[in-house]
Amino acid sequence: MPPTLVNRKFKFALGSGVIVAAVATLIWTAASETSAYFLTMEEWAASKGAHDDKPLRIAGRVADGSVDWDPTTLDLAFVVVPIPAKVDMHMPRPVIEGTADAQLRVRYNGILPDMFGEDKDVIVEGRVRDGVFEAEALLTTCPSKYEAEVQPDAESARAAPGQSASSGVVTGS
Repeated sequence: MPPTLVNRKFKFALGSGVIVAAVATLIWTAASETSAYFLTMEEWAASKGAHDDKPLRIAGRVADGSVDWDPTTLDLAFVVVPIPAKVDMHMPRPVIEGTADAQLRVRYNGILPDMFGEDKDVIVEGRVRDGVFEAEALLTTCPSKYEAEVQPDAESARAAPGQSASSGVVTGS
């Protein structure tokens, strides 16, 4: 092979390698800067301090009486507590022992979501600094009215519509 052909192939391979390395570096940097742990309040409380000053998303419930909202400056302060475990036979939520009374103060500056309020479930995104969660994003979760209804027990399910399961008598008009 002539030396110029080998030289061209080498330059092409070297250039391709540099481009691939640059793209891989950009992807790695973007992924590491935008990644955040998603924790429940119980998980955060169980490892308190381990995630300080790291990007986090924390799911919890706004504590009653804790909301302090200033509409002129868009400053919001509130306390997040664990979401109470649902009584659901199909998908029980694990509760970490000793974290049921965990609390985290949150500061946020921005537009208040429409569904935000006391005793509402939220997801806050930001970092914990000096024991306070400095939120960059505040998300509210869907209301429970969208959840599936509880299935009736077997005896009630066998009764005809408008009929009592125990008496067999048609009720209503």
